[in-house]
Amino acid sequence: MEWTDRIGRRLSPRDLHVFLAVIEEGSMAKAAARLAVSRPVVSRAISDLEQALGVRLLDRAPEGVAPTRYGEALLHRARAVFDELRQGVEDLATLADPNAATLRIGSSPVNEAGLLPKVIERLSLRYPRMRFVTLTGTVATRMDALRDRRVDLALARAHAEDPGPDFVFEPLMHERLLVVTAEGSPWAGWGGRSLAELADAAWIIAQPEMAEGSPVGAAFAAAGAALPQRLIVSDSLSFRLSMLQARQHLTFMPDSAVLLAPRPPWLRVLPVELPRWRLPVVVATLRHRRPTTATELFIAEAHAVIREIAAQDPSMLPGYG
Repeated sequence: MEWTDRIGRRLSPRDLHVFLAVIEEGSMAKAAARLAVSRPVVSRAISDLEQALGVRLLDRAPEGVAPTRYGEALLHRARAVFDELRQGVEDLATLADPNAATLRIGSSPVNEAGLLPKVIERLSLRYPRMRFVTLTGTVATRMDALRDRRVDLALARAHAEDPGPDFVFEPLMHERLLVVTAEGSPWAGWGGRSLAELADAAWIIAQPEMAEGSPVGAAFAAAGAALPQRLIVSDSLSFRLSMLQARQHLTFMPDSAVLLAPRPPWLRVLPVELPRWRLPVVVATLRHRRPTTATELFIAEAHAVIREIAAQDPSMLPGYG
């Protein structure tokens, strides 16, 4: 028997929509309220799905429902189905008018201060009604959002050469960390050349900058010094800039953020040169998911922005040398 006869004609997009709502709400009653239908309608939709597929999709308990392993498998595919439908509708609208696009972006706090607003600013000038939705979080948060199709792309530093089976990486730039402090701090006029001279200072360092393979660890080791012990660990760029104003700390900032973000007049860059990150900042997209027109426009604009700031130092560009 053909698939369309066995299941296809009996598998309703409406039932799948109800199934997604039940999983997301954790109960049939809450899903019914969200969908503005009665609870028996929800129950019937789930029952029809289970009958059509021949498996139990939900474990039911007094405290709510949870997907079975079959439900988890269907959940993944159902999200993909509705995401593709959403993208299809948006593609049709964008073909007629790029201003109609909505772009969902996952970004790091650092890229949200530098590269991301610059790209959005330039796209907004060309497409004034284009809508942008941003999500900031850890690398894991952003990649999970991309995997779950809650964002169209993610800005992140590549975690490995191989993006793995789920993602595609488009390299953008190799950043260099700069040592910065505030005007009036004890180090603002420092004229040394070795990080070893600064090892006993109070530092604010982001977690990724302390990880294995970071240029920070390599630079301190090359200077014959261990990582600083007087330390605040924070990934938040706004927190680090706020703390610097007390004139008691040093921190690192990527050169892209210094070049692209509005630079506080009190910020001082010290004459220390660290190696560039070996792995680049990338635009990550989901493998087997066709990029939207808005995603392609974003990637092209990001490359254009980076080419401009790399004019004085092409070593920032992927593949340089």
